Amino acid sequence: MEAAWELLNSNFLQTVVTLIAGLVALYIYTRQKKDSKRAAANSIYLEIQHIERCIPKVKDAVRQGGLSNLNFNILREDAWSKYSHMFSADFDKDEWETVTDFYQTARLLDEAITENNKSFGEDVAQIRINKQRAIADITKNTIDESGSENAEAVLENYNQKLDIFDKLYMSRQGDFGYTPVKHKNDAEKCLEDLQRISITSIGSKLKKIIGIK
Repeated sequence: MEAAWELLNSNFLQTVVTLIAGLVALYIYTRQKKDSKRAAANSIYLEIQHIERCIPKVKDAVRQGGLSNLNFNILREDAWSKYSHMFSADFDKDEWETVTDFYQTARLLDEAITENNKSFGEDVAQIRINKQRAIADITKNTIDESGSENAEAVLENYNQKLDIFDKLYMSRQGDFGYTPVKHKNDAEKCLEDLQRISITSIGSKLKKIIGIK
């Protein structure tokens, strides 16, 4: 019993316990780091695939004349900016620059779509303002010109003027809306530069880290 008690209080046992605790802590840290890297790789890989799926949609919109019908983000979280530091040892220089350029181009395409939609929204707001001002002017002029006409005749005249206004102005807004050429040109340039990278060695390495075939 005394020998056992001495063993429990010995420096050797304390050293062994400390070593075991250290190894357990190291294992947990390594496992957590690996899990974090796997999750980051998954975020990057999924976002790359999302960007690649967006490319034909944007191309279709450009072919149809503009970007105004697009209501999605090319970049959902910009995962490469968040997690790229974790993969400095996994990609060579060319692969690293390819992913960085891919994300930069996607970011520029996102900006082109956002700015285009902003301009479109400003167009719509201005049309609404012009419409309200025109209706107010028509209403005032109709009342000023009514003279001794009865209310029914005044209302009929008013409705006729509104119909003419609608035919001459409101029904042609789609023909004269301002679409900034710069945003469309920027988008076309980005589309030329964006190539699929999920099927290259970059995608293969990310899938290996994630643990999928």
